[in-house]
Amino acid sequence: MTLIQLAQYLSYFMAIYLFAYSYVLGLKISDSTRPVRGFTFILSVVMAFVFSGFTYTFS
Repeated sequence: MTLIQLAQYLSYFMAIYLFAYSYVLGLKISDSTRPVRGFTFILSVVMAFVFSGFTYTFS
């Protein structure tokens, strides 16, 4: 396995993980009745798109 393939697999799985994490975090935020901080949600969504872009770059 080359370094390019390893980077592609890593970025692919990180994108999937971050999209799933942001989905679950969004469900928790929407169910909350008190004020929430959305920095973690926003950061995970942005990084998921960054890693999906890396996946496209390494393919």
